[in-house]
Amino acid sequence: MTLIASLPWYDLSTSHSQLDDFWRTARACLAEHLAEGCELLPLQLDRKTPLETQWQSPQLLISQCCGPDLFTPHAGELMPVARPVFSDLDCQPGNYFSHIVTAASPRSGNRLVVNSPSSRSGCNALLEWFAAQGWQADQYLISGSHEASLQLIRDGLADYAAIDAHSWNLLSQSDTDNGIVIIDRSSEAPAPPYVTHRQGKVSADLLCTALSQAVALHGDSLGIAGILPTATDVYRSMRTPAATGWRCSAPLASHPVVQADDSLPWQISCS
Repeated sequence: MTLIASLPWYDLSTSHSQLDDFWRTARACLAEHLAEGCELLPLQLDRKTPLETQWQSPQLLISQCCGPDLFTPHAGELMPVARPVFSDLDCQPGNYFSHIVTAASPRSGNRLVVNSPSSRSGCNALLEWFAAQGWQADQYLISGSHEASLQLIRDGLADYAAIDAHSWNLLSQSDTDNGIVIIDRSSEAPAPPYVTHRQGKVSADLLCTALSQAVALHGDSLGIAGILPTATDVYRSMRTPAATGWRCSAPLASHPVVQADDSLPWQISCS
């Protein structure tokens, strides 16, 4: 059975071709060093299989997740092997941060929108920053992606979001920041890891070698300057904050924002 490879965290429509080149180089490096099993290396990145399905499969060769994902049930079999060094961020190598954003036009509400409850950049970072202001949220929304969070703010359905600064730079190439202003930045955290399945047959060292070779050839186009080996312990402080008292209500059918999984944003309210 062919192995699974995906690089989903910054796989935007504008970067598909660059990531395809990145994977071809990484795959060639793996094929060169593997004594057997080269025929199992996937030719293309998997952009169709749901991430939770990929993460739980022993056939997973390489993927990405957010730091807090490592401590959730659906990602319990993942092993982090490396984290990227972003060339477009002013922070410690191997780290990243989020921009705290709101609408360019004045708003009076405190409605928060997150891309995912297990996201460091879109959820943890926003909740930490909001608590530091001493503010109380009026409403919580889950959008499914940074891009969808920005759109909810533009459309007047949310007031604040935290956007992965590397994603912001990629999205801004398409003028995605129109109507949005940055008001602050979050604290730094270890960058989202490249992961493999714990039962995988390719070593972490070889995966790091392949990723490093791909970065050397294609990193400039993706805003990645290097690769650092990493481990689960690096992310233990990033566990998802307890969400006691929150509940998911019906989808917001009145505002059909299409996301990667074709679902709608979900509203979370304090009960």
